[in-house]
Amino acid sequence: MELYFDDVPLDGQLQRSVGKAASGMGDVGECLAIAGRITPGDRDSWYRAWSGFATRLVGQADQAAEDGHRVSARGAYLRAAEYFRQAFFFHREDLDGSELRSGYASSVQAFRSALSHVGHPAQVLSGAASGYLFTPGHTDDRCPTILHIGGYDGTAEELYAAVPAALDRGYAVAVLDGPGQGAMLYDRRVPMRPDWEDVVPAMFDAVAACPEVDPDRVVLVGRSFGGLIAPRGAAGEHRLAAMVVDPGQYDLGAALTARLGPLVDRVHDPAADPQFDALLDVPGMTAVLGPRMATHGVTGVRAYFADVLRYTNADTVSRVVCPTFVTDNETDEISTGQGKVLFDHLRCPKEFRLFTEAEGAGGHCEGMAPVVFWDAAFDWLDTVLAPAAGKASA
Repeated sequence: MELYFDDVPLDGQLQRSVGKAASGMGDVGECLAIAGRITPGDRDSWYRAWSGFATRLVGQADQAAEDGHRVSARGAYLRAAEYFRQAFFFHREDLDGSELRSGYASSVQAFRSALSHVGHPAQVLSGAASGYLFTPGHTDDRCPTILHIGGYDGTAEELYAAVPAALDRGYAVAVLDGPGQGAMLYDRRVPMRPDWEDVVPAMFDAVAACPEVDPDRVVLVGRSFGGLIAPRGAAGEHRLAAMVVDPGQYDLGAALTARLGPLVDRVHDPAADPQFDALLDVPGMTAVLGPRMATHGVTGVRAYFADVLRYTNADTVSRVVCPTFVTDNETDEISTGQGKVLFDHLRCPKEFRLFTEAEGAGGHCEGMAPVVFWDAAFDWLDTVLAPAAGKASA
């Protein structure tokens, strides 16, 4: 599905922000207005268009807050946070780059400015769990809680897009950055790591310690690249009540290195560095590989692919015990159809859902149809968690 740009990466990112309209983190008209100011192929024009619009929104939000218009202030701050994040998307290959540093800091500042206006309890989490906790605020009971992790290029602030759908159903939501994500990467310089079975338990401890959270009803949600690392996390954390992965992914290394051709046989050979680095001369590949190398904390293309081989669920999937909702999408080129592969290898109670273009939910993570995804996920969760809810109230 093409929204505006012929350029697939640009259009995909535009759709990513448009899809946040349902949560108040984006506006269709604003996003299309921004798109009209962008020159395809010019990443600096992308940065200027998004950051310029976001800066204007912050001024608008500040004035609304000063005038006592909290709802308007909240919306403008949230949209500014998303647009600042979008601004630096194509500048992530250099963690010290001015566009990334300024864009990320501005996104976080705008988001935190929104917190006092969101109309429900919100708190900043730090330590092993860097992110935020949002709770319904209309009950003294402990809440079922979504422990939400993102993917390769998202931030905890961006994950707020899931919060309204969860709060409407009585769930609390913890949105967290792990290694290689958001604050952990951009501020603490902690790169991505494959062993999330050793990461998620500390996240669970931090979230379950919050008095608003029911530790017997914590659900791990991983979307995009989170669909690969969340199952690794669940393999090492058996206190989870359930897990949702969208799209499910079984073996990232195999999927990516399959595209290398004969070079795949030399991925562990330092002498092959020149051949791998030559991939950066292919048009468009620096934009693809540069941010990934930065995320993994490596400086060479071969080192990146060698590291990616460690990102697999093959050796850990049998240790996942919680009920799991696995999705895939008929037009998601990123998942490469691995959702069903992961599903078939799971030995726990499980359900599979394939999203389609016909229902308006085509593309990566059902980008412009988040309502379709969250309806399916929460309907399943409500059924799975019902016995635990009865036990908690007994």
